[in-house]
Amino acid sequence: MTQVVHQWPIRIYYEDTDMQGIVYYANYLKYLERAR
Repeated sequence: MTQVVHQWPIRIYYEDTDMQGIVYYANYLKYLERAR
């Protein structure tokens, strides 16, 4: 069985992160929608 990996490079902006610089979990939905 072969594994298929989909990569989609994106730029993470400051507005997408929280105070610790970690991507806010709800923003992953935006990224998934864009990559679709």
